[in-house]
Amino acid sequence: MRLSRKLWQLDHYRVPAAGRKVRLSRSGSYRAAESGLIPTVEDDGYLWVPKKLWDQRVKKLLRGSKSRRKPARAEETADT
Repeated sequence: MRLSRKLWQLDHYRVPAAGRKVRLSRSGSYRAAESGLIPTVEDDGYLWVPKKLWDQRVKKLLRGSKSRRKPARAEETADT
């Protein structure tokens, strides 16, 4: 039994929407999906991204980028 498109969209993103969560353009999103960086499922010729899996990856990615960010130097911030 196949789910209707509206039910399918409750659990899946379109590729460009998933890419926007990590500030990718539409073409960048499709390139990332093609290379496997964005997980996809094909349905009727459309590529879909499972929301639960993608949201977990994005959360992990964003959490990692915050911990790797270097604090600004005092000389760089005091331009007065």
